[in-house]
Amino acid sequence: MTPVPPSVEINHALLFSIGTGLWGIALAVMVVLDLAGIYQARVWIWVCGAGLILGIAAIIYSKFSWRARQPSAQINRDER
Repeated sequence: MTPVPPSVEINHALLFSIGTGLWGIALAVMVVLDLAGIYQARVWIWVCGAGLILGIAAIIYSKFSWRARQPSAQINRDER
């Protein structure tokens, strides 16, 4: 039987913030390209906007989810 590797602590809010920032940059680029008439990017503007909104929702969810788990994690540490 193969041993299970140890779990890794990840800062989800930071990870989602980086991804959301990249969606925001992509949205700005698509808007500039569309307004300049270089490329018709209407569909891509909507895609980037959806990515931005979902990223913001993920950041909010991860912060509330982390706070909800925090007291139980502290109780487990106190019991040791």
